[in-house]
Amino acid sequence: MADYADNPGAGGYGDSTNLLKALLEAGVSNACLGPLVDAKSARRLSAHAPGDCVQIDLGGTTDPQFGGGPITVKGELLSVSDGHFIGDGPMIHGLSGHFGITVVLHVQGVDILIVSIARQILDLQQFKAFGINPQGKKVVALKSMQHFRAAFEPIAGQIIVCDSGALCTPRYDRLPYRNVPRPIFPLDVNLTL
Repeated sequence: MADYADNPGAGGYGDSTNLLKALLEAGVSNACLGPLVDAKSARRLSAHAPGDCVQIDLGGTTDPQFGGGPITVKGELLSVSDGHFIGDGPMIHGLSGHFGITVVLHVQGVDILIVSIARQILDLQQFKAFGINPQGKKVVALKSMQHFRAAFEPIAGQIIVCDSGALCTPRYDRLPYRNVPRPIFPLDVNLTL
């Protein structure tokens, strides 16, 4: 599942919680989601040891009107790292990158990759380097629009793109424009051209 509306590569905040909330409410298990950009939570969680059970308010702090506000989750901390990875897929093969302080929190069957630096998912190693094997997951939810396809299409049974209502939504009528002269296309679709 690709949430294109919260794609950090397009300028999305990366901290939208609507997709995560939907996965948890639907009881989806054997899943992973990432990256959830929340430096404060990553820092707080990094003070714990892997195996600790923790409760935290996660994500949705930049602007909750776009993609949902913070959600309270309780889960097991699986890993803590400095966030470095080296890509091995078609998009970033051999290139190193980092997410800053990075943790993986297991909540109700979903491994959540929580990072400090916003980056879109382009490579399987952006999960694998932190102990998440996307090939072994029933559902892989990521924040990207197109660039994930080169690495993830070969392992996917199906690709579903979704709109969490975050900042990069193509639903322009949902964005709070203040300085746009009206009427204007596509906001006012009944325009005669």
